[in-house]
Formats: sequence, C-alpha cells, structure tokens
Amino acid sequence: MTEPDSWGSGATSAAGTKTPQGATLVSRAQTLLNKLGYDVGVPDGLAGEKTRTGVKRFQERNGLAQTGEVTIPLVTQLEALAS
Repeated sequence: MTEPDSWGSGATSAAGTKTPQGATLVSRAQTLLNKLGYDVGVPDGLAGEKTRTGVKRFQERNGLAQTGEVTIPLVTQLEALAS
C-alpha cells in the first residue's frame, strides 16, 4: 500500500474530511468488506492475508484489477456499495 505524503500531515480532503492514516484506511476497508459479506476477520488495521484475499475477491467480482491492495479509491467504492 502506498501512502501519500499528505497522510502524515493530517491534511484535509476537498470535502473537508481528514485524510485517513494507512492503518485507519485498512481498518475502514476491513469493516466495509465484512459488511458486504467478505469475511476478512476482525478489523485490526493490518493488511494481512485475509484482508488481501477479501480485497482480491471484491475486485474480481467488480471487474477490477486484482491487486489485493487497500487504496483510497477502493474504500470509496466500498463505502458507496455499503451505504
């Protein structure tokens, strides 16, 4: 997972919300994946094997490249589907 430099500064996005730290982003993805039926275990902010597998399954089912990486665009898609 690549983290933009702005994450460390607590920068805000155009929408005015704080940009998540890496572990927070992974934890959010884990929570959303679980909500959508992809069992990635207890959200712990660590992109372990269960998380990467869940991300790949989500990507496959949604016609995305299967990288297994948690990214901001991925979490944005998860949030849209989970709402």
